[in-house]
Amino acid sequence: MSYENRLMQMKKMLKKAPAEKMKETAFKKPPVPEYAERWASAGLVRIDNQFGTVFLKRTHYQADTVHGGLALGKLEEAASVWSGSDGIHPFAEGDEKKLLFFDTETTGLKGTGSLIFMAGLLTTDGYDFTLDQYVLADPAHETAFLFETGLWKPGRTIVTYNGKSFDWPQLHTRWTMNREHLPKLHDPTHIDLLQGTRRIWKGGLESFSLKSVEEEVLGFHREDDVPGFLAPIIYTDAVRSGNPDLLLRVLRHNEWDLLSLVTLFTRLTGLLMKENEEETPLPHTNIGKWFGDLKAYEKSREVLEEVTNVFFDETDEAYYYLGFLLKKEQRYKDAESAFLQAYKGGLDEGKTLQALEELAKLQEHRLGKLPEAEMNCLRAAGLLKNMKALKPARKERWQQRFEKRLARVRRKQGK
Repeated sequence: MSYENRLMQMKKMLKKAPAEKMKETAFKKPPVPEYAERWASAGLVRIDNQFGTVFLKRTHYQADTVHGGLALGKLEEAASVWSGSDGIHPFAEGDEKKLLFFDTETTGLKGTGSLIFMAGLLTTDGYDFTLDQYVLADPAHETAFLFETGLWKPGRTIVTYNGKSFDWPQLHTRWTMNREHLPKLHDPTHIDLLQGTRRIWKGGLESFSLKSVEEEVLGFHREDDVPGFLAPIIYTDAVRSGNPDLLLRVLRHNEWDLLSLVTLFTRLTGLLMKENEEETPLPHTNIGKWFGDLKAYEKSREVLEEVTNVFFDETDEAYYYLGFLLKKEQRYKDAESAFLQAYKGGLDEGKTLQALEELAKLQEHRLGKLPEAEMNCLRAAGLLKNMKALKPARKERWQQRFEKRLARVRRKQGK
């Protein structure tokens, strides 16, 4: 039989052979850890499900419990604000009874070898608050731990701090490793308070760690807290020795994280909706820019105009962003005034050049002020000579842009 005929015969056999179905691996339930009774006596409730053992600490809080200067019950007002909004802002998913404040503690920062050993979930029924902290009994019980959290159930809005970059991807990784026995993990609506905090206090805070934000924004100072980098060591020791004493302090650390998320969500909402005020214009300017980036231009202009009307100092950036909005609305004269105020302030080098360029563009194309446009091109050229922060390539591009505009403006004037 020829080689070609043999190949054809083999192809026919492959087509006729039924594909073998992958056999599902039977789950082997691990034994209960020897220290289970010791952990239970320390206040951790033992839960046994079809996949193994999990430990849980459940804590209840009344609505008038104060953390970071605000009662937890203020969350209801904050969530109701968003339920009545136009839905354009990322926080608009804030239906109070669907919010699930979520934070994890892990054995490492990333990688498939890093386990989640603690998951904190804080919810409210509209009156009281409940914090459920699930603790991994030991690595062999990971499937039981992940299943018991209930994070596979849809319909919740997850609220985290840096959770989009860390907590949820880490959970997704661990879920994938155990996917053969777990329900599907849905991608929920997600509000990451780190992103909101950075947007509002950009340029005002040196650090955006949750601990720093607690101190600078919420006025909450932790006492006798366990540093986050020690948590993996403490957990490993608790499993090895069976002693949960230090592990309970990690639970306290996680509890503070989650209470701060509730208070921070309320605080950020109040600022975004102008229900509380900051003494400096910076947060409000950043909020105005944020609404502009979301294409909520009317709201953005409203916030920025209020900054320029209420504050007398440090309003240059507010005028700067306001100038673009007014230009978009074809209010060219007002835009010119805004950019002029911005230029006279203390903008950084890049924004200063941008403000002068916008002035020159308005004066050349919209207002017919060619001498003023020429003057602003010359101002920019003079400033460029002394600017040190700009990289040489970027500086050269700016020089070329202003030289080109200056030449055109002069031609229009017959020079």
